[in-house]
Amino acid sequence: MANSKDVKCVIFDKDGTLVDFHKMWLPWAVDTVRLCEAATKMPVGSAVYKTLGVDPHLGKVSMGALAEKTLDGIRADVATTLQQFGFHSTHTEKIVKTCVPEASPGLAAPVCDLDILFRELKEMDIKIALCTADSRRATEEQMQILGIEHMLDDVVCGNDKGIIPKPSPHCAIQICKRLGVELDEAVMVGDTIADLKMGRVAGLRASVAVLSGVGTRETLSEYTDYYLDDASTLPSLIRDEIHQDFYNKRG
Repeated sequence: MANSKDVKCVIFDKDGTLVDFHKMWLPWAVDTVRLCEAATKMPVGSAVYKTLGVDPHLGKVSMGALAEKTLDGIRADVATTLQQFGFHSTHTEKIVKTCVPEASPGLAAPVCDLDILFRELKEMDIKIALCTADSRRATEEQMQILGIEHMLDDVVCGNDKGIIPKPSPHCAIQICKRLGVELDEAVMVGDTIADLKMGRVAGLRASVAVLSGVGTRETLSEYTDYYLDDASTLPSLIRDEIHQDFYNKRG
């Protein structure tokens, strides 16, 4: 039986944390640039890639709008980028609505065996939540493809009504409230500054950085309590370090 202050909830980011970010979003970035250049009839691709945080030559996504913002935020940033080429804001708003698509044609490839990971957490009496900047439709489709939708206790998406996106603590606080979990009984797991800052500002037990996405030890260090190569070893981290560190601090 779990102790009163054991970890009782894990809030996962999706892309880069559960799903391979590059396989999912590089095809989307290529499509977005192609559509933007066709709509503007100008070589805006390099600037749009930079705004998104995408290096098309290396096939790599780093920190930027794509990794850290909702669809609305990405569209706003791309619109601002297009305005630098002389387009009026009214025009760019129309362009991004059709040229910055909601769904990605990319592959929903898991970063580890999610079925095993989630079953281990359930055996520890830990609730599982998902907090993503992606849209609800795309998220639900991907979770069904991965076969883990039935193991999620709560899901918050970037286009849900009334949310305040990461790094605001709003989503983490609301998830804990709905699941009946104290803030210091929850852990945030993610691959970006926005993910980990949300956990830290919300007052969660810990923010765990996974290095399977766009972040590095250096870029994530300010808001990270623990590092993992990927989420597969999270259960042992909770048992062997997070629980123990909490009780050691209590004296």
